[in-house]
Amino acid sequence: MAGKLIATTAGRCIDSNDITRIAGDLGNELAGEPQLVIASYSSLCNHDELIAGLASRFPNSGILGASTCRGALTSKGIVAFGEANLSLWGLCDQDGDYGVGFAEFKGDVVGATQSALESAMQRCNREGELPDLVWMHASPGQEEAVVATIDQFFGGDVLIVGGSAADETLEANWTCFAAKQVAGDGVSVAVMFSGFEISTSFQSGYLPTLSTGVATRCEGRTVFEIDNQPAAAVYNRWANNLVDLDNTTLPANVLGSSTLSPLGVAVGDVSGIPYFSLVHPETYTEDLALTFFCEVNEGDTLTLMSGSVDNILSRPGRVANEAIFHPDAGDGEVIGGLVVFCGGCLLAVEPRADEISGHLNESMQGSPYLGCFTFGEQGCLLGGENRHGNLMISVTVFKHAA
Repeated sequence: MAGKLIATTAGRCIDSNDITRIAGDLGNELAGEPQLVIASYSSLCNHDELIAGLASRFPNSGILGASTCRGALTSKGIVAFGEANLSLWGLCDQDGDYGVGFAEFKGDVVGATQSALESAMQRCNREGELPDLVWMHASPGQEEAVVATIDQFFGGDVLIVGGSAADETLEANWTCFAAKQVAGDGVSVAVMFSGFEISTSFQSGYLPTLSTGVATRCEGRTVFEIDNQPAAAVYNRWANNLVDLDNTTLPANVLGSSTLSPLGVAVGDVSGIPYFSLVHPETYTEDLALTFFCEVNEGDTLTLMSGSVDNILSRPGRVANEAIFHPDAGDGEVIGGLVVFCGGCLLAVEPRADEISGHLNESMQGSPYLGCFTFGEQGCLLGGENRHGNLMISVTVFKHAA
């Protein structure tokens, strides 16, 4: 076990001295140089200074990360919430191989994703093999294509987990990076051939209502019609007149007000009970179309979902338990984890956000974890489908082999 360690560190990140201190704390916790470092940082940070500082402190490590909404979550709670901050997660694994890659989209999402994966596989010298996990970050907007490309690259048998880059104000000040490359419009990946046992859970935690309809006209992330009626008008009726359409000037942003009443697409079922991937309504357009942070396909059945603040706060602990006690998870000791938590959900519970770590700490059995608050979530659903969704949460658990 001496060669298998996971640690996290976090703090305010105003200048290069803070970066050096936080990175140094991680190295001290691990008592050596990690094979992999994942960074979650505020968009208020100087990302060039951050990347240079991490590369200097960990010259032989695979390093990647993305900007987050407000802050990051560790077992010590949310550190420097809303300020410039940096959180690091690192692992030492003498029995594993880890590689990172990055590419800027430049109008070619598929080509960029393939390039990032090729770089990551070359760095760990495992070309042609199937990793235990692909961890990804991407700028918001093209995540479906990124997930599909990763699936195709590995033949559809790989586990994908990650979160989209985020910022403080939805002004596209987000970035993601790997090694020394960074951009506001790109993708970073880590391929993990791990000596740990890895298990994951990816869930919505919202309940379906009786309000359903079929998306009858769509284009990308815009639904024009549900049941051949203007989509925003249908959704507004389902959501108990979320917007006063008679007295509101369109377009109208509903991203915040729709968080507890998103729509769900049934992806599969277990013993006849459907499970859902969520799509988060963003805007009522002038012609009463409805835009989302996720693609919807014509013919998809959309279901109004219902959530609550209390459920959002306690959900991470429940999802962690699902990952820990999954039938394929193994019986080893939990040594650490990675959490992806929707930034929209965070903003809905922001006054009580410190409660999240309490639920997670109990489930994670005192082990270190890093939680990032994202503008899109990627994971593997119950039927084995890798998906991009909204208002979702994933917990990925690393265990010592029993």
